[in-house]
Amino acid sequence: MNKKFLNAVLFGALLASSTGTFTSCKDYDDDINGLSERVDAVEKTLADLNTKFGALAYVKSVSFANGVLTVTDQSGTPTTYTIPDNDTNTTYTLDVTSSREGNVTTVTVTLTGSDNSKIVKTFTITDNDTVTQDTKLDPTKFWMDSEGVMWYGTKDDKENSIKTGVAVPKQPQHDKTTVSVVQYKDETGVVVGWEILVDNQPLSTKLLIQDVLPITSFEYIPTKILAGWGERVIVFEENSYKQKTIVANEVKTSATATLYMSNVAAPQYRVNPSSATLAQLTEEGKAQILKQTVEQVTRTPGVFIDWKKTTIENGIMTVSLEADPALFEDEADKLDMIALQFETTAKNKVTTEYVGVINKDAEIDVVLTDKAVTATNPGDDANHFAITKADAEAQVAKIDDKNMPMTGNAALVQNVTYSEAIAGINLTELVSACNVKDAAGHKFFDYTKYPDLTLSFEAVAYKVNETPQERYMSLDGVTFKAVNYGNVNESCIGKAPMVLAKLTDSHNGNAIVAAAYIKLLIVGDAAAKPEPDITITENATIGIDCNNSAYTWSTNDEFMSTQVYTFSTNEKLTALSKEQFHTLYGYAAAPVVGFDNVGTWNVTEILTAGDNKANRGAKFELTTAPLEAKTYVAYAVYEKTTDADVIVSIANGGMYPKYVAIKHVVKVDPINFTATAKEKAPNAWNGNTASIYCQTPGTTNTTQIIGDLNELFVGGKVQFDYSSSFDAGKFPSFVADNMEYTFVFSEKNLKATRGLVTGVDGTQYQLALNADKTELHAVGKDLTGTAVASAITADNLVASLSDANNNDVTFANTAVAKNLLNKEARGADSFYAVMDIVYENGCDMTVPVTNGEFNLAFIRPVNVSSDASKFFTDGLNEGDPANTLKLGELVTFTDWRKDSPLNSFAANLDYYRYYGVTKIECKGNIADVVETDWTGTRKTLKEAFGAELASQIITITSKNVTYTTAEVTAVPDFGTASYIKSSRVEIKDYKLYIPLTITYTWGTIEETIEVQVKATK
Repeated sequence: MNKKFLNAVLFGALLASSTGTFTSCKDYDDDINGLSERVDAVEKTLADLNTKFGALAYVKSVSFANGVLTVTDQSGTPTTYTIPDNDTNTTYTLDVTSSREGNVTTVTVTLTGSDNSKIVKTFTITDNDTVTQDTKLDPTKFWMDSEGVMWYGTKDDKENSIKTGVAVPKQPQHDKTTVSVVQYKDETGVVVGWEILVDNQPLSTKLLIQDVLPITSFEYIPTKILAGWGERVIVFEENSYKQKTIVANEVKTSATATLYMSNVAAPQYRVNPSSATLAQLTEEGKAQILKQTVEQVTRTPGVFIDWKKTTIENGIMTVSLEADPALFEDEADKLDMIALQFETTAKNKVTTEYVGVINKDAEIDVVLTDKAVTATNPGDDANHFAITKADAEAQVAKIDDKNMPMTGNAALVQNVTYSEAIAGINLTELVSACNVKDAAGHKFFDYTKYPDLTLSFEAVAYKVNETPQERYMSLDGVTFKAVNYGNVNESCIGKAPMVLAKLTDSHNGNAIVAAAYIKLLIVGDAAAKPEPDITITENATIGIDCNNSAYTWSTNDEFMSTQVYTFSTNEKLTALSKEQFHTLYGYAAAPVVGFDNVGTWNVTEILTAGDNKANRGAKFELTTAPLEAKTYVAYAVYEKTTDADVIVSIANGGMYPKYVAIKHVVKVDPINFTATAKEKAPNAWNGNTASIYCQTPGTTNTTQIIGDLNELFVGGKVQFDYSSSFDAGKFPSFVADNMEYTFVFSEKNLKATRGLVTGVDGTQYQLALNADKTELHAVGKDLTGTAVASAITADNLVASLSDANNNDVTFANTAVAKNLLNKEARGADSFYAVMDIVYENGCDMTVPVTNGEFNLAFIRPVNVSSDASKFFTDGLNEGDPANTLKLGELVTFTDWRKDSPLNSFAANLDYYRYYGVTKIECKGNIADVVETDWTGTRKTLKEAFGAELASQIITITSKNVTYTTAEVTAVPDFGTASYIKSSRVEIKDYKLYIPLTITYTWGTIEETIEVQVKATK
């Protein structure tokens, strides 16, 4: 049920108990405490419908509407409590208590919220007040017999119970059968009983209040006491007035004869039970007037009071009566009294008490006012509506940017909300009236109790800014409806139609009693919240680029007209014309929070000559250079004006978002193609390995190890082919004319990939690169992280690259480089560096080269081997020169070349000087380092012969050699090796393995030579 309305005290009646609880919340279905799944649960649920609110006769009614709880006492005085209408959680409890002191009863009404809020108000009742105990509907007295018939009374006393006429038929049952009871209303919306639903379908019979609880009495609610009599009276007012006319859009008072209204009164009666409805009376509540005079003075019979109308609402009956003023008792000691008699649909008659009636005449001058004028608030002249069209036109009636009435509007302008205006508004609810002829000067005039007075309305034509306001309204009798001109949603908001209100008297040929011009302002239902900001996105995709000529994109008229001005992404907003858009919005030159660019951009507004608010747009210039493979974003932002006059000049201007942004998204694709280095010089390669050598001997050469990597390719340079996916239009920075190549040392040289490298002396290193990969270094094997780069020095340089393409390679003349170079002779195990070819454009963007990686071997300049023609012989005489061999002749020297005699030192003796061979030596204790196969397996001399004899096998004497500029013509004297063993037994052939260290320009070479010892002679 709708819990907001506290006539949830059930159909207007105040039910049993003294406390009622309800919740301030949104509407719920009109179901009442859902019944159980069985039909026979109806009885229990009816009893539980509402056991709230006491039978205290002090409270006449309780109602809740529009956030206000109203408690009305028996005298008709309302006490109000404001309930937060947007609070959907708080439960409120209403407590009614009373205390008595003397002849005064104090009634306290307390409203307590579950949030601990509390409102307390009181009123008093004296013994002189009439308090009628209202007959209450007791829902606990409903019961259902075995046939499904509903009764009202005591279940055990069927004879004295009332048969309601409602029978619940037997219904097919299933697992989810539901039964509920809902309010049943007549065509006017008045609750007259209940309707029972089974599985949400109504039964054919209904439980009506009139079937259960008939009307028992009416109690007159007095408003006047006759002076000198102390008697409650009904006053019939005989009012006279001067007719009004409309002349040239102005309301004027006629100077013609005085007119008289019909003589009427509208007494009110409290109905018992208060849950009764007009449906319980016959002939729409027509009353028979019973008359008498006090002191039993009988007058001439005649009907001098006629019944006009009866209404019952919230337990109060109002009866409209009209009298003939000439027939009222005019003797001072006599008073006419009347009672009203009604017939119920149950055919019984109910008669009110007798109340005095008198006639009162007065001259009135009625003016129409705003609804603030009431019986308790007569107001003043400020409440008078305008009596000229010009005055009404001059009233300020504007809305602000939120579609709310603007501060400074005229007070008499009637604000009507959009949704209510579209649905239809009863204009009579906006209008009240006052009598300015009253002695008090300004008194509320209730025209509604005069059946001959009618308030009507006419549309008044006028313009605001050349826009006819009447086109935004329609009138159907007293119902005003707003009209969206041109079917543009909410286009009527901010418009101010005008009506002419006329109060006419049918008793006098529809003479005008009062008239006024009323301006209505159509406003938003609530403060208009702008729609969310709108962003129109334009996407573009380009290739990665140097962006030397900055990328640009500009909107055109078609884009602005079809994408921006249309607001097509929001169905609530209507498309604007160019002029409207650029009137409502201005270009935001400064950055706007929330619209953050990615990348460096220049975004500017495009203006046409004359700044005519048309054909505008935005230019986007991406100045980031070079472009990365990522997404760049820029915004051109238009910001709505804060000028309320501009906003309201556009239909629904307040709804349009604060910002409209054009978002340009540029996706930069990475390269999707590769390059292939082509036309390697075939003779320069051994598979994927090329080699760098020492310069060959000559008068102008040195022993540098250098080379030109370009010579490895046909034509002396590297040339490239692109894969088929290359698109020169998308990647203009990568066309051949913009590309260059370089050689670099590859990162595959690093420890993570290659591991460690070893020098001739056994030292292990890890290779390292400088920042631009043009230097190769060898550093400590255990270094990690930044320590590797920090360890790079000139002393541990291994090789370097130089020249335009890094094509010139030089092997370093450092101890570390020499150590690595001399580890192996020319061959598969020569020291090498992994190289990369880098192909890049003018802004250092690279294209992967599919075959750009290769190995570059650095070849040791000098090789050493045994001379098989040199040998020792066992058993010769001591000191025989045949057993003393020159070290220079004991070994064979060749340079890095393969072919003899070109590579032979023996054939080219000056090679000793050119390559700087300065020493041949056997390092260490000969017995420990020289080996022999004397025992059949290779062992050191000490192991083979024992320590004493091992020292008597061979002696080696080394000499240092120096060179002059003179050409060498004989093998230099590097010393000798002598076989000194004295044979005590005959021996066969065996071998000596002598480790020699050769020192030359590029370091030292360690080579073990094999010397034959021939058998004993």
